[in-house]
Amino acid sequence: MFERIAVMGVGAIGGTIGGYLTRAGRDVTLIDQWGANVEEIRQNGVHVTAQDEDFYVPAKAIHLGEACNITERFDAIFLAMKSYDTIWATHFILPLLKPTGVVISAQNGINDDRIAPIAGFSRTIGCVITLGAGMYDPGNPVRTSVTDRLAFYVGELNGLNTARIQALADVMSDIGPTKITTNLWGERWAKLAVNSMANPICALTGLSSGESRSTPGVVDITVKIGAEVVKVATALGVSVEPINGVPADLYVKAAEDAEALEELKSELAETARQLGAGRPSMLQDVIKGRRTEIEYLDGYVAQKGREIGIPTPACDAITELIKKVERGELKSERDNIRYMEQFM
Repeated sequence: MFERIAVMGVGAIGGTIGGYLTRAGRDVTLIDQWGANVEEIRQNGVHVTAQDEDFYVPAKAIHLGEACNITERFDAIFLAMKSYDTIWATHFILPLLKPTGVVISAQNGINDDRIAPIAGFSRTIGCVITLGAGMYDPGNPVRTSVTDRLAFYVGELNGLNTARIQALADVMSDIGPTKITTNLWGERWAKLAVNSMANPICALTGLSSGESRSTPGVVDITVKIGAEVVKVATALGVSVEPINGVPADLYVKAAEDAEALEELKSELAETARQLGAGRPSMLQDVIKGRRTEIEYLDGYVAQKGREIGIPTPACDAITELIKKVERGELKSERDNIRYMEQFM
C-alpha cells in the first residue's frame, strides 16, 4: 500500500523517519531545501545518532528545486516541515502524489485542518510524534529519546481504524513503537499541550526537555500552561488524551490545588528521566537564530481561547516573551523564568 514514500523536510524528525525507513529497505526519497543537508546525504548517506546505536545508511536525497524531475509519484509523503511552511509545502507536494496517495502530517502543532482543505480530507493522515530528536549538522539527525519509548500515534481524521492506518502503523514500526489512535484530535491536543509547555519554556531559559519537567518553579508554570490547553480543548469538544502519561484533567486540578500539583510534579519528574538531555525544537530554532513555531503552539491555544471566551494568560505571556527572543530583545537564559513568576 505504501510502496513509494517521500519525506518533505529532512530535519530532526524528517531525517529520523527517512533514515530508519531507508535502513529497513523501504523505497524512500528525501526532499529538502537545505543544500548542504542534501549534499551530505548524497555523499555519505543519512547518519542517525541514537542512544543505543549510530549508523549510516545510503539514501536518495533531492533538493526542493529538483522535485520537478520526479516522474514516478508517491503513495505517501511525510510532511515534516515547520508549521508556518505547511500551506505552501502542501501545495508543492500535491503533484508528486498518486491519486490514491496520502499526506501524513509529521509536525508540531495542529496542521491537519490546514492540509486537508488543500489535499482532501480523505488524502490526509495524522501522525503524532512522541519521539525526541535534534539536528545540528547536515545529514545527522540525533534521536534523543530512548528507542523503546512510544514513537508515534497514527490515525485517520475521522477516527476510523482503517486498513491503510494499520498498514502505515506497520511501516512506522520500522522506526519505533507505533500505536493506532481512533481519537487523533485528542492525541493532537495532548501533544500540543506537551509542546506548549516544554518548547517555549526551554526556548526562553535554555533548559533541556527533561529539566523543564523537574526544575522547581518551572514546573508550576508549565502546569499552568497545560491547564489552559486542556480547558480550551475541552471547550471545543475535544476529549484530550493523557499528557505525558498523566490524565489531562489532572493538569486543570493541579493548576488550582497544591496537593494535586505535588502529585503531578512527582509524575512529571519520573517521565523526565526518559527524555535525556534533548532540546525541544523551539530551543533548537533559537540556538540557530531561526523563526520559532510559537504562533502555532501557545499562540494557537491563545487564539482558540479568544474565539470561545476562555482566558489563557500563561499562553499569552509566554508567546510574547518568545517573540522578544525572536526579535533579539531577550537572550535565552535560565534567569528569564522570572518573567513568568506570576504563574508560580
